[in-house]
Order: sequence, then C-alpha cells, then structure tokens
Amino acid sequence: MKPILSILTVAGAALFFTGCSGHNEAGKTPDTINVNVIELSGQKGSSTDQIIYSGTLQADKMIDLSFQVSGTINSFPVKAGDYVKKGQLVATVDETTYRNQYNAQLAQAKLAEENYNRILAVFQKGSIAEIKMLEAKSNLDQAASAARATYQNIVHTRLYAPQSGYAGDKKTEAGATANPGEPVLQLLDTRSVNVLVAVPENEINRYQTGDHATVSIDAMGNTPLEGSIAEVGVLALNNSANYTVKVKLANPAQALKPGMLCKVVFSTQAAQSLQDKDAAQQLIIPAQAVQVDEQGRSYVYTVNPQHKAQRKLVQTGALYNNGLAITSGLTGNEQLITSGYQKLADQSPVKITQ
Repeated sequence: MKPILSILTVAGAALFFTGCSGHNEAGKTPDTINVNVIELSGQKGSSTDQIIYSGTLQADKMIDLSFQVSGTINSFPVKAGDYVKKGQLVATVDETTYRNQYNAQLAQAKLAEENYNRILAVFQKGSIAEIKMLEAKSNLDQAASAARATYQNIVHTRLYAPQSGYAGDKKTEAGATANPGEPVLQLLDTRSVNVLVAVPENEINRYQTGDHATVSIDAMGNTPLEGSIAEVGVLALNNSANYTVKVKLANPAQALKPGMLCKVVFSTQAAQSLQDKDAAQQLIIPAQAVQVDEQGRSYVYTVNPQHKAQRKLVQTGALYNNGLAITSGLTGNEQLITSGYQKLADQSPVKITQ
C-alpha cells in the first residue's frame, strides 16, 4: 500500500502545481503602453489652408510611331531616353520586296508609254481610230499611277520623327517584324508637361480651365512652379468617384520628366472659400495617426474612460497642410492617440505621457 500512496501523493502535487501555474498564466495582465494624445475638441475647423492634391507629370504630347508597311526591321539605332530631332531617321524596314515590286511596275509603265507613243503617231496620220489612242493613254496613266503607289511603299520603309522630343517606350528591336500601324516607339514632347490630378467628385466643380495652380515636385527640391488648369475631366476615372484635372507647366529646360510625383494646390478664390468652409466643418488630425487595416479601412486609436485604447473606423477627407480631414467616425470629443499606436491593439491598457 505504501508505494501506491506515494504515487498518488506525487500525482496530486503535480496537479496542484499545474493548476497554480495555469491560474497564474490566466491572471497575467497585458503591459501598459505609453502614448501621447491630443484633444480633438480643439481640432475642429483648425485649418484654413488649401487642399493639397497629389499629381503625376505627363508629357504634353505622346506620339506612337509606327511603319505603314510590314517587313523585317533592318536598323533601329534610337534608344529609350535619346533626344530625337524633327525629321531624324528613327528606323528602317527591309525594302527589297517593295523595290522589286516597284521595278516591275516601272517596267509596265515604260511599256505602256512606248505603246502609247506608237499609237499616237499612227493616230496623228489618220490611220487609226481615236478610241485606240485613248485606250493607250488610259493604260499609260494607270501603269504610271501604279508605279508611283508602289514607290510610296519604299518611302514608308524609312521611319522619321514627325517632331522633336525624347524617345520613350521602345517596343521592339532590329531583327523583329514590323506590322502596319503597330507602334514601335513612343515619342515624348516635353517642352511643356501636364500634371494629372485626381480630384474627388464633391470638389471637381470648384475648378475651371484657366484657374491658377502651384505645383511642387519632390525630385526638384519642392521649388514652387506656377501653372494653370488646361483641362477639367468630365468622365470619372475607372468608374471611381474621381475626375482628372490637367495642369500645364512650362518646361523650357526640359528638367521635368514624365512620371515625377508632385503636390498641387489650387488657389482660386472660389476654391479657397469652399475649402475654408469645409475645413471649418471637419476634424483635422495628424495624418500619421490614421492607419489602414488589411481590408483597406482607415482607423485611429482613442483613449476611453477606462484608460484603454479604443480602435475606431473613420472616413477620411481632403489632405491639408497641417493634417487629414475626418468626415465620419469621430465625434470631436475624443482623446486621439498620436504616438505609440504602432504597439496597440483594441482595448490595450495605455498611459498618457506628455
């Protein structure tokens, strides 16, 4: 009996300690995280700055160059990024087939000419009817026209730049087969550039052609550049709620390149008054406090009365110089967490620090 009692005693002790260990794990509390906050009650209508839009530079003109005839490309010396002058030879296609066709048509035209000259001489002597001379003249005209048309195929085996610009996307190389109308090179005219700006539907009617705009480009040191609205879109982008506004910028030194990212501010009086009115009705919070979850939803963290982080989904509005507008999701009386939010989860204990 003693061995059995000893085993039971050991097993009971093990269960006791295991139970105590589980109890301690269950009772463990999460760490308190230090955070900084701002009072949203002082953020409503705190910005009267103009709305900042994001934009992308685009060449003023983009021309797709293509051959009008098919054939094997013999030479294509132009590289992407090269500056091409108006009238410069860009590429050539093998002309052998078209040269042979032209020679055949030219021989037919010469034969028709000789035939016409003989018949004309006979007609002038009155030995042949006029209709025979007219038929010979028609055959000559047709053969000469066919030869000229065939010669145009030879001309079209050489591709020239219709205007000066930079070679953009080079779509093929020497040795490949060119097809009529199929682009082989994109030519970019960057003497002036356009800034493409996506503007929400509730703001698009603020702007008109000719309105002033200020553009700053990160790659150019954010030096303000002056431009004006060239076009205001009337069709939504990809069935979204955004429309394209095109701002034209002069580019005499051609330092501005297509694809550069920039920020755009429209400074018309009508836009300014509407922006001021909107800003007075919205919460403006630091943009870095807004995060996006895996479903693409925007959210922020606030502090609840139990000193815990509370995650709140929000709808964002326009971007201003001093923050991001919040259109829904906050009442304006919360304490918004502005630092330390990276470590937070919903209901995490927090301690407000200054």
